[in-house]
Amino acid sequence: MLPTLLSIMNSFNVKSVSQAQQASQSGQYNSRVLHSFCYHWQQQQSFERWLDYMIFKRQLGYPLSPAHLQLAQQWRSQNWLQRFKHKLYGHKARQLKNLIDEVKGNPAHPAVKKPFQQKVAAWRQHEAQHLQQLQQRLSNANVLVVGNSPNLAGQAQGAQIDTNDIVVRFNQYASEHTKKEDTGTKLDVWVMAPGYQGPVPEQAEFVIVTGPNMLWWQQNWHTLQSHSGKVIGVPLDYWKHCVELLSAPPSAGFLVVQFLKQLPTKQLSITGFGVQEGSPYHHAIKGHQAVSRHNWSAESKIMTEWMRQHRL
Repeated sequence: MLPTLLSIMNSFNVKSVSQAQQASQSGQYNSRVLHSFCYHWQQQQSFERWLDYMIFKRQLGYPLSPAHLQLAQQWRSQNWLQRFKHKLYGHKARQLKNLIDEVKGNPAHPAVKKPFQQKVAAWRQHEAQHLQQLQQRLSNANVLVVGNSPNLAGQAQGAQIDTNDIVVRFNQYASEHTKKEDTGTKLDVWVMAPGYQGPVPEQAEFVIVTGPNMLWWQQNWHTLQSHSGKVIGVPLDYWKHCVELLSAPPSAGFLVVQFLKQLPTKQLSITGFGVQEGSPYHHAIKGHQAVSRHNWSAESKIMTEWMRQHRL
């Protein structure tokens, strides 16, 4: 097996661990990078290389397999000296426990820092219930997903936006640069990127955290520490489907629209997406730049068709 894998690695031209990590960080979510992580794990048989491999598999949308779950539990059962030798402590120890807990469905004692443990345990415990409640709310509703495109400026859509039963918005959607007559004010579902650091709207009934079901992965939750809404992660299967479509991590807008398209609604509409070449990227945050790790060309092509079908 190793000679075959080695020949594959040579043809892919991703030979070092750092190259594989850089490829992953740049959004190259493909079999070439996956084989690279697998190869280095098989070559070194170390905890660090195994964890690299498992993390990238999860970024593609795959939880631990039964065989890797067994291995994960073996890593975790080692004594403190063995764990120290393998650098299995701190952040990496929490990553390992999160991988195990996700597969076993264990919401208690989440592997996050102490100030957030009680909140995250409750979110995980009620995740299925909150998702069902969201589905019930959407099922008989006119749902509008409002992006943060500068195309909203000057369109006076605010009043029409606010007539919808459910309005979905993303991250920082309003500022001194936006006007209510263009964007409206209604908010029912707020979508938050995992690394979001801006203001948190308290009026949202539901909070969707984008990424591959981050309730079972993210460790730092200070942004939502005092929020009283129902927090939901995007199920891993939806993330996996988007990665397969794009060969890259999906943007928050793409992921959430794909997620909502699969849920029953009375009517789903989309507005506030798309950017004209040479125009600003974000209507509420001047100078904000698009993240380069997303496959924007593929997303634009697919989103254009979605907007044709579901335009406000």
